[in-house]
Amino acid sequence: MTLSSKQELLCWLIGCVASVGLFGRSNTFNVIAATYYYGFALVSVVIFLFWLRFRKRLSPEPRWLRILANFILVIVTATFLLYVVGVATWYE
Repeated sequence: MTLSSKQELLCWLIGCVASVGLFGRSNTFNVIAATYYYGFALVSVVIFLFWLRFRKRLSPEPRWLRILANFILVIVTATFLLYVVGVATWYE
């Protein structure tokens, strides 16, 4: 799958906004059934972004896109870990 830099940038930005939005809607610190549905969607976004970052490319990506991708991956991973900690502390 080949994406232009603009298309990949759009995927990264949408993925970042989606992960933060899913975390905000998930009621993480008050676990209900919908929390797990939002968590599944959050895991799906995280997996997609990791695949997008580490897939094989025919041509090298621009440096600015690599830096942005790594930064967004850190944000998304931190959001997911905060979700996991929130759910785990609710059961404590």
